[in-house]
Amino acid sequence: MKRVPLGITIGLMAIAAAVSFVVTSNYTLDRFNKKISNVNEKQEFYSKISEIDTFVRMNYVTDIDEQKLIESMVGGYMDGIGDGFAEYMTADEYAEYIKSMDGTTQGLGFSYEKEPGGYIRITEVDIGGAAEEAGLIAGDIITAVNNTDVIAFEGGFDEAVSLFKCAEGTRVRLYIKRTTEEEGTNFIDYDVISQVGEHITIKGSLINKTGWIEWLGVNDKTPAQLRRVTDELIAMGAESLIYDVRGLYFREVPILSQCMDQILDRGAVTALYQNGTAEQIICCTEAESIKMPVCVLVNEDTCGLAEIFAASLRDYAGAKVIGAATKGNGRMQMTYMCSDGSVVIFSNAELSTENSGVITGTGIIPDETIALPEGVDLRSSSDVIAEDTQLLHALDIIEQQTKE
Repeated sequence: MKRVPLGITIGLMAIAAAVSFVVTSNYTLDRFNKKISNVNEKQEFYSKISEIDTFVRMNYVTDIDEQKLIESMVGGYMDGIGDGFAEYMTADEYAEYIKSMDGTTQGLGFSYEKEPGGYIRITEVDIGGAAEEAGLIAGDIITAVNNTDVIAFEGGFDEAVSLFKCAEGTRVRLYIKRTTEEEGTNFIDYDVISQVGEHITIKGSLINKTGWIEWLGVNDKTPAQLRRVTDELIAMGAESLIYDVRGLYFREVPILSQCMDQILDRGAVTALYQNGTAEQIICCTEAESIKMPVCVLVNEDTCGLAEIFAASLRDYAGAKVIGAATKGNGRMQMTYMCSDGSVVIFSNAELSTENSGVITGTGIIPDETIALPEGVDLRSSSDVIAEDTQLLHALDIIEQQTKE
């Protein structure tokens, strides 16, 4: 081996040390400049808030609700970070959200929204709930509650719907305006008795020899409901399955993991964080899997982990995806609880599967894009299957696969 003279070695060491110092200094200086920039930006941000707050307090005509002001500022911050799925909840709102996720319902058993005229439109009737038992259907308009016109309540819509949150066994009389193609417009009154039950999020139907599994929502009981419905359909003779996640959005990773593990004997979902690290957050085992042809129905309102579910079934089970391109939110959200019990929720990682990769912005592009007939509302159609071109096409695909 050729020896290097001591003088040259010392010289090289000095050069290396100098280079190392320059690189380290530049890196440190760069970090310092970024921190100074961040400090300046934050100072400017807080100074602006302080300036506005001081001026408003000196001139505003009445007192300020301090709690409402703080909540509005936090909500505005979450809106302003550019994350379409960021959210702020007060402590009470978060407690209500946690309660809603336990899968237990108490009340009249329907969802609703405010009509332009101020009345109450039923948007969804819970399967097996009090409203369904009484005979209410989606699309019904509630015009009066307990003999009082909705608009006549002192508190209007808000006071009327507050009567829906009542103790088990409470009888509530609803006056309904119902319009159908067959019978026109009718006015009917129903007595609905509040009850406690399980919120059904998974519905199954057998069409020929294909099990159609509709996801109506998500809560902590969803994995058990999925297992129960799947077992029932297979026991009834299902030889193929269609998972319908049209209009579905959820963000609870443990629920996705439990559902995927029932269907796939392999498959993983990886979280990619801002700092460049990656973490496998879901890994399906070989304990059980669905061994039959599978399709997934999606649309433009399929969002969040519902998109990852569809991507996983395509990547790891060879499922055909049918319908319309999904929303394009392939991100994971995290929840941070503040000291007062309120929470902020925001996206903290991109999610990726084996072949689909990161889908944020692009969504899941169906293997076959099929549009619904214009004007068709599947929630209120009396003959859903006959008008559901996406479902009918998926049934055709499944039939072809079973013949091959």
